[in-house]
Amino acid sequence: MKTGAEIRGIIRGKTRKLSALISVILISAFFSAVSAEEFTSSSFKVLEPVLQPAGYSTSSGYSLIGTISQIAIGTSTASSFNLSGGFLYYPFASSPVVTATAGDGQVSLSWTASQGFLGWTVSGYNVGRSTAPGGPYTFSASLGNVTSSTRTGLTNGTTYYFVVRAEDAFVNNIATSSEVSSAPVAAPVSPTPTPTPSVGGGGGGGGLPPTLPHLTKVLIKGRAYPAASITIFKDGTTAATPKADQNGNFEAEIGANAGIYTFSIYAIDSENRRSLTTSFTTNIPSGQTVTISDIVLSPTIGADKSQVKFGNDIKFFGYAYPASQINVIINSEHGIADTAESDKFGFWDYVLDSGSLEKGDHTTKTQTVTQDSLISPFSESLAFRVGDSDTLFSKLPALRPAAPAACNKNGDINNDGRVNLIDFSIMLFFWNQRSPKNPCADINGDGIVNLFDFSIMLFWWTG
Repeated sequence: MKTGAEIRGIIRGKTRKLSALISVILISAFFSAVSAEEFTSSSFKVLEPVLQPAGYSTSSGYSLIGTISQIAIGTSTASSFNLSGGFLYYPFASSPVVTATAGDGQVSLSWTASQGFLGWTVSGYNVGRSTAPGGPYTFSASLGNVTSSTRTGLTNGTTYYFVVRAEDAFVNNIATSSEVSSAPVAAPVSPTPTPTPSVGGGGGGGGLPPTLPHLTKVLIKGRAYPAASITIFKDGTTAATPKADQNGNFEAEIGANAGIYTFSIYAIDSENRRSLTTSFTTNIPSGQTVTISDIVLSPTIGADKSQVKFGNDIKFFGYAYPASQINVIINSEHGIADTAESDKFGFWDYVLDSGSLEKGDHTTKTQTVTQDSLISPFSESLAFRVGDSDTLFSKLPALRPAAPAACNKNGDINNDGRVNLIDFSIMLFFWNQRSPKNPCADINGDGIVNLFDFSIMLFWWTG
């Protein structure tokens, strides 16, 4: 059994061993990590910072050799500097801002000067060039401390991509600009002046004849009836009023600026009957003459009776291109299709026995087929009635009456008592125009000719 003195000695020995062990642990901890108090600034806060010793590390742009150092340093001042607590500082340089201007086989580059900070000084620049965005770039030799460079020997029409790098005194690259692009362009070629022709007598070597300007125009050739009066519209405006010759042919030359135009044509025969309007759209290139031919206008049509007694004859007649076949269509419960012939003066007629028709309202229309197989549009539809007595047509009025005091609001633009293709053709002249020259084309009076007017016309359509 141990005495009290022996027990106290044993405890003191173990206590000394434990203290030594704790000292070893604390020393090891000190050399394995260094800690610091938390610290803050106006823009950040660092919690329990610990700096671990590290080995050697590297990349293409830097190398770091492990060391132990304090995270923050105190603040001290002097008359020439101010040192503030914080992380270690590193030098840097601002990136140049580049502009590119294309030339003939070259691109001129200019850039802002790069500025170094914390001991770094910019001593020069070099230029990288690529034909693909993002590189890879081929860099020039150092250009020195300049802020512009012209890259020559380039291909016109090819896009090139450039960056500018700043260098320090040891030709290390310390900053790179954003990429810019430019495509060289060939210088414009000055036109060769036209030689002035020689004037006056003598047998000397005369100059070249003057160059005549190329005119932009359209030449319209067509067929109507002998001595017919032709009216040609260009986009709804009268462009020409030629007269057909004794064979029924007409021709007109119309000047125009380059563009797309809608032309419309109608004819008036020797008895003041008018054809339907034929319209077409064409493109006129600048400096060229566009010829439009083989236009055959529809026949004119009339009748000797507006009502025929059932069983009596009714005669239809009019003018067409001379020596042509006239197709005659009778619209009734049992339709009739027949033919007639126009004479050398263009006059045609067709006699119908009304006994083949039922009593009531009917219409007829005609079409020209020339000897060389050109076909016209159909004429307007002429209405007549089969009844119990004959009623003669009154003398036809002139086709150019004075303008009416007011426009009809039912789509009868030409005020002939019917809403048909003639009115529709007039509307087309002024389509999408504001405040048209013919105010009757703006049926609803809203200041523009559009689908609203067309829908009103369709509602009142008579044919």
